[in-house]
Amino acid sequence: MSDKQEKKPLHPETFFLPPLKMFLAFFDKESRQQEQQAAEAENQEKATERDVEKLIEKLSEKEE
Repeated sequence: MSDKQEKKPLHPETFFLPPLKMFLAFFDKESRQQEQQAAEAENQEKATERDVEKLIEKLSEKEE
């Protein structure tokens, strides 16, 4: 019994390899953040275009 106890590794966590899902989730997170930033930039452009169009309409109404 004492032989079995002595053969245990001192630091079992040093042999730990994280599952593949952890690595894939990390890279997926990066790609999702990039997609989200691109979508936010596109939405901001659309909002700006709408604001400009509304301002143009208001100015054209005032001229008439």
